[in-house]
Amino acid sequence: MGEDIQHSNENKKRQRKKRKNFISNAKKYAKKGQLGRGTQIPEELYQYFVGILDVIKEGIQDPDEREALVKNVLERTKGEELNVVGNQLGCRLVELLLPYSSPDDLERFIEILSPELRRLCADNFSSHVIETLLRVSCFRATEHLQISEEPAAKKKKKDIGFSEEHLKACHEFTIKLCKYALNNLEDFVWDPYANHILRSVLKCLSGITLLPGEKPKVNLFKETVQDKKGIPPHLTSMEYKIVPDEFKEIVVEFANRLSSWPQFKDMPYENLTSGLLQVLLYAVKNVDKKLTKDLVNKMMDESFVPEGWVGKSVDEKKEEKDIETEQEVEGNSLPPVFESEAAVRLLEAALFVVKKKTYTQIYARCFINRLSQLAAMPMLNFTVQRLIDNCQIKEEFEPMFDELSIKFDTLLACGNTGVLVALAKACLRIEARQSQFVQTLEKSLNCSEGENQKHFAIQCLRLAPLGGNISASTEGFFIHIHGSVIVQTMLDFQRPTKTVQSILEQQPETLLYIFSEAKGCHVADALFKGRFVGVKARDKLIWKLKGCFQTLAMSQYGSRAFEKIYEAASNEQKVKIMAELSDKSNLLNSTNYGRLIATKLDVAAFKLSQSKWEQKYLKKNDKKSD
Repeated sequence: MGEDIQHSNENKKRQRKKRKNFISNAKKYAKKGQLGRGTQIPEELYQYFVGILDVIKEGIQDPDEREALVKNVLERTKGEELNVVGNQLGCRLVELLLPYSSPDDLERFIEILSPELRRLCADNFSSHVIETLLRVSCFRATEHLQISEEPAAKKKKKDIGFSEEHLKACHEFTIKLCKYALNNLEDFVWDPYANHILRSVLKCLSGITLLPGEKPKVNLFKETVQDKKGIPPHLTSMEYKIVPDEFKEIVVEFANRLSSWPQFKDMPYENLTSGLLQVLLYAVKNVDKKLTKDLVNKMMDESFVPEGWVGKSVDEKKEEKDIETEQEVEGNSLPPVFESEAAVRLLEAALFVVKKKTYTQIYARCFINRLSQLAAMPMLNFTVQRLIDNCQIKEEFEPMFDELSIKFDTLLACGNTGVLVALAKACLRIEARQSQFVQTLEKSLNCSEGENQKHFAIQCLRLAPLGGNISASTEGFFIHIHGSVIVQTMLDFQRPTKTVQSILEQQPETLLYIFSEAKGCHVADALFKGRFVGVKARDKLIWKLKGCFQTLAMSQYGSRAFEKIYEAASNEQKVKIMAELSDKSNLLNSTNYGRLIATKLDVAAFKLSQSKWEQKYLKKNDKKSD
């Protein structure tokens, strides 16, 4: 009975909360006579803005059409700028259009809004426009400093098509707003809207494009290329833009001013101020390495692990309602930093920015001999992941692994499987404890003995220990995202034999299911790109999938896996695969994905003349391989 409940929960999809439609709400409120929250704008202008948002939502890919629309809309705001940016609907539209505005329109908004900065920065609507003005101005003022992506001999600064006068105006506004924010630091830090302007100031001045884990802000304009996809978890590096030294000097002044405050030691424990300090750490990392170290040390000494701190006793902890398991109260007491989520997130930022020596100090003072306790806790397991992600020294990683390896069962049971992902990636990155990781995970999944070993890859994809009903474990099972990443990582290990062998022992129907699934199709990438996966193993997998290639090529994710498999196939195997595809080419063309595969591989030409197709494509491939 318990297994049935577990199986049903495993396949149950999380229901997402339906997002409110901004434009629909704007139309609904307009019918009631409510022309948006905030300042009032004429009804005609409000209705015009609603119509423009509808047009933008449909998508404008032509640059000339987009330029004309932006120019016309911003022209209509003349004389009403302050009212428009203070209105909920007007603020949203101006935010969307300013990045595409002409120099004249941008400078007009700068000129009109600058005298009202104190009021606008603290307003819940217009503060967003001030942030956008800053980002656009800083982008235009610094974009010409960036090096274009050309061969080394031809590297030159980018030409972004704006006059020197406009670039000077953008530079001056950026400096003016940033210094204004610095001069009003005491007021802005505690204001929920102005605080975010401070964060944008620090990001612009230091050249930050995206923070770790931050997703890019997508404009409603449907652009043909989205080159910014955010920084995925477990990544430990950031890219910074080139910024003038004048900008960096202001960042240093920000850091010195904030760190000298008497209330600095309490700031990590408030969500608003912790968020600001996180951005400050990322900003200072690109400006002054010594200042970064000093800031983190000050946080450690005064906030995270202050001298003389005393942890709660075991008896006191047992009385607290938020303690769910006995495991959390056993062992060492935790430093003050782990009692606050806001402080914990700041600690994670500190782990990201510090050098090896300071990293070792943080590990010794906060984490050592507490990892197994922290990893099993809902909030703190993410901090353990960041600790492991930023570990670069083998001698430090091995004790971490040894402490956590005895807790694999607990991590699987409580669902904190991100820690297992971080461990797997660290094993690969540092090239240590790879065999022990596989053996420990195999044991935790009940796949270490006899016939159960062939189920290792499947149970790892599910991240669930093997139960009594073995035959049912390969039928339409739920693939866990962390399980898929772990399998991909293990396939890159120096000895991926157990993982590869387990995959090869699966039935073709099971392999077809895995490769056709959103999270499982990436396993094909790792199999056919892994440095230590043998050629014979790849060949065996290709022959095992015989009869499944057409079905694979017809599905959305399966077609992706199919391409990786086809690229790795030998000429003989490619001919066999093409013969299978051409046998029922009409069926292949019945889906969009199958049609793309058929066009790319020229299945029609193969069907007409196999020999001509081989001369055209296989010889070309031979030349590439030579």
